[in-house]
Amino acid sequence: MTLNASGAISLGGSVTGQSVNLQLGQGAATQVSMNDTNVRTLAGIASGAIDFNSFHGKPSFIGGTYTYTANGTFTLPSGYSTAVVEIWGGGGGGGSGLTPNTAGTAGTATTFSGTGVSLTANGGGLGGQTTSVGAGGTASGGTTNTSGNAGGVGAGGSGISGAGGNTAAGINAYTSGGIGGASVSSGSSSVSGNPGNVPGAGGSGSVRLSGGKTQTFSGGAGGGGGGYSRITLTPSGSPAGTVLTFTVGPGGRGSVTVGSDIAGNGAGGYVVIKTA
Repeated sequence: MTLNASGAISLGGSVTGQSVNLQLGQGAATQVSMNDTNVRTLAGIASGAIDFNSFHGKPSFIGGTYTYTANGTFTLPSGYSTAVVEIWGGGGGGGSGLTPNTAGTAGTATTFSGTGVSLTANGGGLGGQTTSVGAGGTASGGTTNTSGNAGGVGAGGSGISGAGGNTAAGINAYTSGGIGGASVSSGSSSVSGNPGNVPGAGGSGSVRLSGGKTQTFSGGAGGGGGGYSRITLTPSGSPAGTVLTFTVGPGGRGSVTVGSDIAGNGAGGYVVIKTA
């Protein structure tokens, strides 16, 4: 079914060939706006000016890839055959080489749920001092579930920090995965760590100058990468019109010691949905 090639078009209403709501498989009285993602997808206009003429002759379904870095919902469109869902948890913050090793946090889980699906990609762990690496986040609920990599080990006394943990590669976005924050090194001053890269990679540790008569430089451990989960939905298990709900986990904060050196922050989680 396609919308009318000319003439009246409306967002709501019960007239087949005229109502955008009906074309999207939604109820005639469903609240809808021109800026809704599925409405813009139907019109074939991702951003910018849009009017009712944009919908003339449009079929009921046009596939697309949608990415999200914040909490939200997604309605499975009428006419879809598959929807591949991929999620990553947030990466853990890096650690400091010396005490006090404070204020750092682990990454937070990304979740995705609705009829026929319940995914969790846990956040990566917080890096600590030298060998206390952040664990990689686990994942569950998908047909593919991959844990993130643990953070790298820092070196006490040699001024080298641990790198952040990487995350698994996606198939429709981020096909190389998230790369952990690069290790840092120094033999002359304290150095802050590097942040992890989207999606969900861990931050690297910082290098901290110790006090005392003999000065040494100690590297903190890297934060862990977030977990990854993927599933393919079909209308038999998740009918068109199903509202899918997701929460995107933020990355963890790098640890702070006395002074200005701060370990790298973990990258935030991610959600990717590809319909066909």
